Amino acid sequence: RSDNTSSRSGSNSPSNDPNEGSPAPSEISTIALSLLGTFVAARCLAVVSRLATALAAPLAGFYLMSTCPTNESFDAKRELKRVLRGDYKADTDPSKPKNFLEKAFAKVNAAVEAEAAAFAGCNVEIIDLLGLVKLASINNSITKTSYYFLGAVDKWRYIMAKDFPGKETKND
Repeated sequence: RSDNTSSRSGSNSPSNDPNEGSPAPSEISTIALSLLGTFVAARCLAVVSRLATALAAPLAGFYLMSTCPTNESFDAKRELKRVLRGDYKADTDPSKPKNFLEKAFAKVNAAVEAEAAAFAGCNVEIIDLLGLVKLASINNSITKTSYYFLGAVDKWRYIMAKDFPGKETKND
């Protein structure tokens, strides 16, 4: 019998000991402390992030208010000439004038069209958005096109042009 009991203790059979596959108590405490430290660090970063946002938003608003261009700084004729010349088009745009002759022709064409629009009385509207930025539009009644500009940080920037439908009259 002693041979049977000694052979059983040396065998690789599964045992019923509940502590055999689980980590040691020191490993559990290390994992728990790591998780707790990670949670505390995440909470601290969240608080710092909220604080930075709370400080940055008023500073950005103050900067935009102090650098918002005046209504008088918007020269509709000059901005319209820039748009019509193609100054705001990308360099890769095929309709942008490339050589000297194309640029000269576009410049003359833009000057004539801008003067005609000014003579015909194009409509200029400027909307102030909380003193932070301004939105300007030029409604050209000759070409039936509206040009939109954004005024911020001491500059007027071209946004887009949009055709507007003309008023149709019935000839009965």
